[in-house]
Amino acid sequence: MKNIIALILLLTISVHGQKVVLEQDQRIKQDKFYYEHTDLTYLTKTYDISESWNITPFTGYRLIYENKKGEFKTYSRFHIGAHVKVKGTWGRIAFRNRYEFTPGHELGNLYTKNDNRFRHRIKYYLPISFSKYKITPNISDEFFFDLNDFNYNRNRFVIGLGAQIGPIKPELYYFAEFKKSSDWKRVDVVGLLFKYQF
Repeated sequence: MKNIIALILLLTISVHGQKVVLEQDQRIKQDKFYYEHTDLTYLTKTYDISESWNITPFTGYRLIYENKKGEFKTYSRFHIGAHVKVKGTWGRIAFRNRYEFTPGHELGNLYTKNDNRFRHRIKYYLPISFSKYKITPNISDEFFFDLNDFNYNRNRFVIGLGAQIGPIKPELYYFAEFKKSSDWKRVDVVGLLFKYQF
């Protein structure tokens, strides 16, 4: 009976305006490949707040492959949040607010504890594009907050070039990441990101 009720509720949900985004990201630091993730994100309908403002809630899953202490490890992360966007003749700004949860698990010699954090990113797209592939410069700043210890412990300043090739959106980027342990430390990273929306 519960399954029948759940099916009826599912059939009454409108899927108009809903999308799924597949994302692949690879990164290099100190001239070495060290990080890769595959991300599947479900975008709900976009809600218009005004002629220039809109908001899109989302939820998703990320599979991460990362070099930790000289050895590559695989772990998972879940996220939920919203994109808030505003546009004008001066360009576009996208605010991304995202809660992330990494479940604690043990796999081989990898142990990952439960991790909760909040990320807030502000991204600005210039009002110019080059070539038929719509190559667009962008700049962003992102703040990371550890919700376990209620601590601001990471920042990323990013510059990038995004494009549109059919349904695929590649982006080449560089970021300076500042992480706090006993002191703030800087890491320089170059990455290549692909997004496919369907």
